[in-house]
Amino acid sequence: MLLRALLEILAAWRPAFAQERSHRRAVAQALGTLASFGRRTLSRALWALGHQQQDWSAEYKLHSRSAWKPERLFQPVVEKALPLCDGRYVAAAIDDTRLHKTGRHIQSAFYQRDPLSPKFRFNLMFGLRFLQISLLVPLYRKQKASARALPVRFEEVPALKHPRRNAPPEQWAAYRQAAKKTNLSTHAVAAIAGLRNSLDEAEAGQRSKRLLIVGDGSFCNRTLFTAPLDRTEIIARARRDLRLCSRAGVGKRSFYDKAKFTPEQARQDESLPWRKARIFHGGQWRKVRYKEVTGIYWQSGAQKRPLR
Repeated sequence: MLLRALLEILAAWRPAFAQERSHRRAVAQALGTLASFGRRTLSRALWALGHQQQDWSAEYKLHSRSAWKPERLFQPVVEKALPLCDGRYVAAAIDDTRLHKTGRHIQSAFYQRDPLSPKFRFNLMFGLRFLQISLLVPLYRKQKASARALPVRFEEVPALKHPRRNAPPEQWAAYRQAAKKTNLSTHAVAAIAGLRNSLDEAEAGQRSKRLLIVGDGSFCNRTLFTAPLDRTEIIARARRDLRLCSRAGVGKRSFYDKAKFTPEQARQDESLPWRKARIFHGGQWRKVRYKEVTGIYWQSGAQKRPLR
């Protein structure tokens, strides 16, 4: 049963490839990767398929010369998962992940912060950085089961190479401009927009539903909150000292109110009542307390976009 379901998903890869032979080769490599042992490399996948004595050039050309987009491989997953996502929203979680590498000739590998390092001393690791988006299927609405995260995007996000210390000022200026346009947040905006298009292309017809993106504090920035994302809302964990404000009163020239407050001050404000909600967490339904403040603005981040 599992093999039949997997082959149905892999058969839906056909529109992503220009030729039938490319599609068959991609399906064979996927099955070989699943059946191989140890490191999931292309060479081990070919050994699992019994092609170790054949020419490997066509297998490598599938990834270097064939014109196909990796995000199209996730479209069958999106179409099969959407019927399970009933309600007003289609929720998806976004985060970055890192893979350790040892080869010094990998062009996109770089030294970065190790997420498993202790808080009092961060360590560095050499590897690749990827951006992943997973659809959150709310199975808890129909049965006592936690939500399932199904990956629908997995894209490499390399970092720009720093110029030399004694490089001319023109190179440093060009590097700073390129860093503003090519970073994790800009890649996230493009990936979210692509996922929104994938939802619209799905057979289930999700144009009336809004895409709800959930991320951690690294995605609570100006790039994401000011991006013109169509039918998309963002929920991100904010700093407790974020400077927020309300809109200025009628008759004032300024748009933002001069009185600022932080999320921590709103939490400690006794005039704001606590509310309760039931959520499914840890295998059962639980009650949590929260406070809600609507109609607020983040002047330096979201600008004139109303937040809650």
